Amino acid sequence: MNKKMEKISQIIMVSVFIVFIFGFAVWSFLLKDRKFSEMENRNLAQFPEFSWKNLKDGSFTDGLEKYMSDQLPLKDELVTLKTDSDRLLMHDLQNGVYFGKDGYYLQDYKENTKQVEKNVGCINDLAKLCPDTDINFMLVPNSISVMDDKLPKVNTTGSQQKTIDKVEGMLDEKIKFYCPMSDLKAAVESGVQAYYKTDHHWTSDGARVGFDGLMKFMGEGELKADYDVRELDGFLGTLYSKAPSAFADKEKMKLYTDKGNSLNVEYVSEKKTADSLFDSSFEDKKDKYSVFFGGNYANVNIKSTNAQKDEKVLILKDSYANCAMPYFTSMYSDVTMIDLRFYHIQALTVSEYIKQNNIDKVILLYNVDFLNSDNNFVWIE
Repeated sequence: MNKKMEKISQIIMVSVFIVFIFGFAVWSFLLKDRKFSEMENRNLAQFPEFSWKNLKDGSFTDGLEKYMSDQLPLKDELVTLKTDSDRLLMHDLQNGVYFGKDGYYLQDYKENTKQVEKNVGCINDLAKLCPDTDINFMLVPNSISVMDDKLPKVNTTGSQQKTIDKVEGMLDEKIKFYCPMSDLKAAVESGVQAYYKTDHHWTSDGARVGFDGLMKFMGEGELKADYDVRELDGFLGTLYSKAPSAFADKEKMKLYTDKGNSLNVEYVSEKKTADSLFDSSFEDKKDKYSVFFGGNYANVNIKSTNAQKDEKVLILKDSYANCAMPYFTSMYSDVTMIDLRFYHIQALTVSEYIKQNNIDKVILLYNVDFLNSDNNFVWIE
């Protein structure tokens, strides 16, 4: 009797497995392919074009593998289930993200020394090409460094402070260097939420702390603008996408608008203009951080009618700068943002742009993780 029951049990298990595998295959075949993943904020692989050449060189099978992975039914739900299963097993590191205290996701950091040195070398080249230009560099630490007390007790993350010290020591003496580490730590201790829990960016309030510290460092005086504040609900960021969990806290995102200032925002390459720093089309999407400008662009120029200083400022930036723009545009009458990830083979090099547009000062605004990993600083010259 026991052998009979064991045999029946084995048949049931095999049958369930076969139904599961073939069921998913049929389901996948019947479902309409998705073109974009809100969770991953990227385009998904589509069914590859077949040819004997593609089959022979392996590109068809590679494309098919990516297609099957991207178009797997319930993929987001299955990834979430895996993340929460790992968390229940006390695995605190998932896909490069630590699950920290108080619901904070903290992105792991390991210094890429060669990339850091290469990027700093490119920044130094700009100082040599523009010897008469006032150049300032704000290097922003990430949450894993400012809020290291949120990390699990067992972790192997690297020291961003060592990278910051190295960068400062390598910079051309003409470049004025400021890091808001101590200011951000003090703000967090006083109750300011300087970083999102589920995203790698600092918050608008964190950006204000960094901006105020930079202005003090540069001797620019206190910002006196009066802002309206609007909140967006339900934000889940990029770190959540790396390790989605049913236990993640949805957050509020603050949008600051200067009451006494009017703006003209020109997206230079796209040949379009706007009167706001915000793109409302992203308010109901998962990628809510792109509500700032609609994302990142090669060259954006912003003119303000009622700024405190009548100066032309160039900001070389990553996406950390986007949520700080309400403050910069209240301070300076003419602000240009250049993002080197997209500023390729332009009519003017960065140094030529500075000279031909009579830029009063240059501000580099980057976060440590970006400086540690991005390979587009070669376009800075």
